[in-house]
Amino acid sequence: MNLTLYLITDDRYFKERDLFKTIEEALQGGVTAVQYRFKNKNTRQMYEELVKLREITRRYGADLVVNDRPDLALAVEADGVHVGKEDMPPEAVRKVVGDRMYIGYTANSLEELKEAQDLPVDYIGFGSIYPTPTKENYKLVGLDALAEAVKISKKPVVAIGGIMPYRVPDVLRTGCRNIAMSAGILGFADVKKAALEVKRAYKETMRQLMLMGRL
Repeated sequence: MNLTLYLITDDRYFKERDLFKTIEEALQGGVTAVQYRFKNKNTRQMYEELVKLREITRRYGADLVVNDRPDLALAVEADGVHVGKEDMPPEAVRKVVGDRMYIGYTANSLEELKEAQDLPVDYIGFGSIYPTPTKENYKLVGLDALAEAVKISKKPVVAIGGIMPYRVPDVLRTGCRNIAMSAGILGFADVKKAALEVKRAYKETMRQLMLMGRL
């Protein structure tokens, strides 16, 4: 499970872009995991796209995570599946996938994060850290809550929501080590350059934290 730089796809960023070329550019820029999340495609189309993405992510040594659909995740031998509160319950997902892949879960408050500690999940996506254009209805939790989430969670926390390249240092200073982004990479014309900038900001901030004795 390598969710350090975690790219989440979104329909709005692929209207005039080639899916596979764009994802490969993001991987070339340093993305370590890709979550396939589309709301307006049928099952057959998603399966066929996931088969190709599985091959691409393997080539770059990156994880492939499928949103909402454990059946598709199993079919393409993905590394993980991610579900939210309105999707199949994590207990049911675990029955479906067994120990063949990891399960991610979304928490939108510290209360939900605490409850998720007892669920059969392997990491928790926590946010929204900042205002985000990729979701209409979301709860803003902020950096202070993220810092608290990292302290109390027994499971790895992935920060999500409105994280842009220039915000990476502030996120890392909370103690969180996994960053999920959509607009922060896909919202730029040069996806590879954006991913490289995120990777550079990540590495430089971690270097600074190490020098300060905060690692």
